[in-house]
Amino acid sequence: MTFQKYVTALCLILVIVSLAEAAQFVNFVQKPPRKDLYEFYWDVVHWETMFLYDEGTQAGTPVRLTGFNQFERRDTDRDDPTNCGKTFPMTPEEVDTVVAADGSYTRVVLVNRTLPGPTIVVWKNAQVVVHVRNQLIQEGVSIHWHGITQHNTPWMDGVGGVSQCPINPGERFTYRFNASEGGTHWWHAHYGTFRTDGLYGALIVLEDEPGLPSFAREYLVLLQDWQREDSLETYLRVDWEVSRFSYGYDNYTECYYNKRQPDGTEVGPVPFVSGLINGKGRRFSGVGPEAEDPNVPLDLFAVRTGLKYRFRVISAAMIYAFRVSIDQHELTMIATDGNRISEQRAESFIINTGERYDFYITANQQDNNYWIRANTLEETDIYGDTAQRHSIKAILHYRGALINQDPSSTRRACTDSNMCTVINCPFQSSDFTRCVNVHQLRSAQPQTVPQFDSAEPEKWEEHFINFHFAGNELDGAQRSSVNGHRFIPPSAPPAVDRKGLGLTPCLESECGGDKFCECSYNINIAKDNVVQLVLYNMGAGGSINGTAHPVHIHGHHFYVLDMGFPEYDSNGVYQSQNTDINCSALENCNARSWMNVSWGNGNKPGLNMENPPLKDTVIVPVGGYVVLRFLADNPGWWFVHCHIEIHQVEGMAMMIREGDEGQMNPPPPGFTTCGGFDWSSDEFKRAQKGYDDNGDNMICCEL
Repeated sequence: MTFQKYVTALCLILVIVSLAEAAQFVNFVQKPPRKDLYEFYWDVVHWETMFLYDEGTQAGTPVRLTGFNQFERRDTDRDDPTNCGKTFPMTPEEVDTVVAADGSYTRVVLVNRTLPGPTIVVWKNAQVVVHVRNQLIQEGVSIHWHGITQHNTPWMDGVGGVSQCPINPGERFTYRFNASEGGTHWWHAHYGTFRTDGLYGALIVLEDEPGLPSFAREYLVLLQDWQREDSLETYLRVDWEVSRFSYGYDNYTECYYNKRQPDGTEVGPVPFVSGLINGKGRRFSGVGPEAEDPNVPLDLFAVRTGLKYRFRVISAAMIYAFRVSIDQHELTMIATDGNRISEQRAESFIINTGERYDFYITANQQDNNYWIRANTLEETDIYGDTAQRHSIKAILHYRGALINQDPSSTRRACTDSNMCTVINCPFQSSDFTRCVNVHQLRSAQPQTVPQFDSAEPEKWEEHFINFHFAGNELDGAQRSSVNGHRFIPPSAPPAVDRKGLGLTPCLESECGGDKFCECSYNINIAKDNVVQLVLYNMGAGGSINGTAHPVHIHGHHFYVLDMGFPEYDSNGVYQSQNTDINCSALENCNARSWMNVSWGNGNKPGLNMENPPLKDTVIVPVGGYVVLRFLADNPGWWFVHCHIEIHQVEGMAMMIREGDEGQMNPPPPGFTTCGGFDWSSDEFKRAQKGYDDNGDNMICCEL
């Protein structure tokens, strides 16, 4: 390459990066031309909400809201130390660069300074290339491509400590993978709690979809619960079991206790503060329906009468599940986790963190503004009194309606004579609703579920895995765990470190049975076996005071064959755990089996074998279970975890080792490695004598 060509190429890269940094989030899918390769350039940076940044001076100033979607920037006179309150109106171009969130000042971590981060839209089976530069001050990051199974590229899965080393500050890392699964997916940080700090975005893999109507536009809806504090502080409150002091450590008048959803089980270990749809939202105080600051802008989805619109909904929440609806509009559900389902009409659906649901509406109402709602599932407090349900809101705007006016619409009333159909309930039923649980959905395409073959019984595996809060006999606390194991992340990723030296072993003397231990818990499954997983939520921490857990399995999309629920009283409130699992009076009920031994080898009655839905994230109800099945055709080390971020970081996670090392595709030459280091006093003394230039042979070996 000549010097001139080199300069031209470098300038082009700088322009691309500059454009990426300047780009703002667009809430609809912009379809690119079909190509074999798509390339993106990302910078991970610290940022601040409600802040205006001056590219020329590389400095900034806080801003404030003065009216509906009207901002002013603050300015100071360095020559006048008393002048700190002067403000100036902002141009629309300046307003577009502000990350508003809920109108408060919060430190965030973003890609290219946008919340949500850049949307990736590619066509199925193309190669995707993302160049990531970590510009944080002191933290490592990694990016997971949620929904992409990474066949033959397990070290591109983006799980720090499992599939790769974190990208350290100042380092660059290039992800390359095939967009092998079509549909609505997303990307997010998978190291620490950075996802909640804003490190997430949509990943849309386009494909031809016969049988769907023509859509005037395909909208993106990314949901997030929003804390006005650093995510790590939220996590530490839960880990240290001081979440009851969530209203403030210096607040001596009130404590927080978990609210409860319709089945009486707990919702959220910390209070709901506010929430965002596409990076915008208002704080609703909890004492009434009015927003704390009605001037905070909300996202707007414009429609025209008579046309159909698709909505691709992604939950990036830290904790909370949401019931999504649009006032006065019926939803037609068409996909979950990127996989098409037979059309299912509904008033609303429940989405848990990590899940995706696609639906469409027909714009058939009067020209007006209508609320798009994502309501929390909070129903009562610990005394059984009605609790304030919180909402994230956006606006469905009919062209012709006033543009700067909040809707006055109301949600449809669900009554005994006019029941509401709700998709994906984490319980079996609720007042005036007809719950369609996820296993009752049907795939839109014919599916052949792998089954037990009596001619090859060795090709079948069934594993029982308990996701719950295990009792910890070490200190009496309830800890996020899987089969009684609190996960310790490897010091070196086993997908890269082929010997697994970075794993903390699960010792038989400390783990197993009903014991609690801390280790890098993993199970082995054999390549090409049919694998059935029974994920359940029982025993200690899996009863009335437990929480439903959305579990994500990396490396696979799985068939959801069945869901078992606990026993309920006449009011639909949890009474006792499901008896299909043989807990045998054990407190923790870890790694158990079917109560009925004849249900082995896939013989459990009631399995949905007729075109069951495919998913990669599924809710495990409190006191119940879910039955999943897939073919082990993707050798590698795969992370399995609760997608509630604080549960995962606390230890509700494990790994699946699929196949043996000889069957796993090794990482490319030069792939970065990491791990611990230790050395002896004798080695230190020898090192003081010095080494030759090759670092192999010591110049002098004798002391």
